[in-house]
Amino acid sequence: MKDFIKGFLLTMILSVIVLLFFFSPLLKDINNVYFAPSGDGLKSYASSIYHLQNDTSLFHSYVQNYPYGEMVFFTDCQPMIIIPVKILANCGIDFRSSIVGILNLFMLLSIVIAAIFLFLIFHELKVIWWFAAIASVGIAILSPQIGRLGGHFSLSHLLWLPMLIWLLMKFDQKKSYWLSVLIGFITFFAAGMHMYFFALFGFLFLFYWGYVLISKQMHWKGKTWMIHLFLQLILPLILVQIISGYSNNISDRTTHPWGLFTYRAYPATIFLPLHKPYSIFLKTIGLKHDYEWESFAFIGSVALLGFCAGIYQMVNRIKNRQTWWKISDNMLITSFFWASVASLLLSFSIPFNLGLAFLLDYLGPIQQVRALSRFSWTFFYILNILVFYGISLLLKRKAGFKILAIFALVFLLYDGYLNVSQYAPRLNNRVEELDDKNNTSPENAWVSLINTYDYQAVLPLPYFHVGSENVWLDSKCDVMRQSLIVSLKSGLPSMGVFLSRTSISQTYKSLELMSTPVAPYRILSALPNRKPLLLLVDNCNQLNEDEQNLIKHATAIWQGPKFSFHRLDIDQLDLIAAEGKMKFNSEMNVIYNGQADTSKVFFFNGFEDIPQPETFAGTGALTGKIGTWNRIVETNLNGGLPGDSCEILCWVKGFEEDRFARTIFEFVQKDGDNVVDYKYDQFQHFYCSLKDDWMRIRVPFVLKSSNDFVMLSFRNRDLKKFPLIVDDLLIQKINK
Repeated sequence: MKDFIKGFLLTMILSVIVLLFFFSPLLKDINNVYFAPSGDGLKSYASSIYHLQNDTSLFHSYVQNYPYGEMVFFTDCQPMIIIPVKILANCGIDFRSSIVGILNLFMLLSIVIAAIFLFLIFHELKVIWWFAAIASVGIAILSPQIGRLGGHFSLSHLLWLPMLIWLLMKFDQKKSYWLSVLIGFITFFAAGMHMYFFALFGFLFLFYWGYVLISKQMHWKGKTWMIHLFLQLILPLILVQIISGYSNNISDRTTHPWGLFTYRAYPATIFLPLHKPYSIFLKTIGLKHDYEWESFAFIGSVALLGFCAGIYQMVNRIKNRQTWWKISDNMLITSFFWASVASLLLSFSIPFNLGLAFLLDYLGPIQQVRALSRFSWTFFYILNILVFYGISLLLKRKAGFKILAIFALVFLLYDGYLNVSQYAPRLNNRVEELDDKNNTSPENAWVSLINTYDYQAVLPLPYFHVGSENVWLDSKCDVMRQSLIVSLKSGLPSMGVFLSRTSISQTYKSLELMSTPVAPYRILSALPNRKPLLLLVDNCNQLNEDEQNLIKHATAIWQGPKFSFHRLDIDQLDLIAAEGKMKFNSEMNVIYNGQADTSKVFFFNGFEDIPQPETFAGTGALTGKIGTWNRIVETNLNGGLPGDSCEILCWVKGFEEDRFARTIFEFVQKDGDNVVDYKYDQFQHFYCSLKDDWMRIRVPFVLKSSNDFVMLSFRNRDLKKFPLIVDDLLIQKINK
């Protein structure tokens, strides 16, 4: 017991020392430090602050995606921290003004808590107290989750995996219901923080309960193990689904998020010390280093050597026809190891990248887990626990082995130091506009000049919309950051979107405002009132024509050093839509009547020779299966001159279908036999108008001769049997 107390205290002291050594500049003013002053990090802070200060619902927020808002679990506001703070505030115990500091402390203290639970795991394995303490702190600071402190805050909490591993070890010793309830609570809380933790837990539960049943600790026909598993895993999932579904009436979130094969791990990013100062030789021999940052989860040099030694021993056991899969005499740890290996293989996109991607269509919620690299985290913890448990056994041998064990600890701490030191300095950021509580800076002068109660929402321009997994309008300039700050200062919700799994139909209704209008804006019917919109226009001057048109119909009310404000009345949006509809109908009627100016309209096909019940206009449309290449047009253009700016326009039906906007088009332009222009891209980057489930695609090009050949084809392998319907294909000169 004395050794346990000494080890526990040493772990606490060492981890606190680490915290002070690396993060003391942050701790000095923890409530005014922002680990990320823009991007995902600032969005997370802003979502948390806005939800506490302005939202009336516990589970729904209007910080972005106005007028629809979003459930808090998709805003990255760390709801398992924010919701209790909101409940306490409603009860008169108000910590809302300290929420930035609370969030920061939770993230930093999770390093200490993780180290403590790693020590408890080593204690269960009977590792000598001082070795266990040092190894625990070293593993904690080497954790790949440290990198998530720069933005992915919900994923930065290190404590969950070590905590679950220890609790399952205790449960394995005594299978009591109260422990199952405690495990279930941890599962619920971790899943509520981020569903990736639930997925990571799933591997440990699967292999642990497989081990329990195979070893006949419980009979598979009995009900006891089912009750325990229900309490530990199934009930927490049900509760999370109930809570998250309480304010979720969205049925059209994407089922196939992008990035499954992009945000994956690679053997090199897990097992090799890429970018470490002692591994320059890896670059000199030409080894690839430029992986996507999500891919990195280095296990540490000591764990790498231990893993290689383990592989060598496994090969010898296979040669000697011994039990090769038995990693340790502790069968519980063995089951954890194989759970981590299975999780690691998934992080490599195995088996989906082996020609089995079609399996995703049958895996339901698993399709939502797109950043597979994070599944390597379980392997990181389990392997390091196993390796340092094995190294600790060397302390019982001769002096040379003891020195080797000490050296392993030193190098673990060095690797941990390199890991934390590359991230800690980046976390000490201030947001000057938010620090300016009295709003005396030029950037905040608008606060005292503009009555924000006269407006219903902020519409940021250039517009950004990220989150539907169908259309990506990335934030330009500094507009997302400015819009978040304005929302916090004014209390006004934002119509910009930088969220996750946003409703597809809501996405397109918002995007209609930034498209060339040919019909009334559907989003206007969802607005709760007719108050004007407050346009926030970044001074970077990167607006497209449709955004400039909105400003043209608005009234300038304030000009600042970084952005300006304009008042846009809802009546003006009605007018813009009506003008756009009238202009479009007028242009098309001339073409339909055969009276088009042939010096401007080079080609038109309404496909009237292909009768089709679903058409944009007339009685015909081109049809086909979108899963294979469909040649939409191939023709030589006459009537134009070299240098003329032109465009191919066509309407395609079904844009609210998930993944439709990821449809690929191939455009080829030839001058004789020479290819003078080639485009291979997605619809989402080339749509220009939306109407009645029809999306208009616009592909611009410049004539190189008076007889250029152009060809356009469409395909979307993901949609497979989805019917392609194309109508009103037009090739014309662009009026300037």
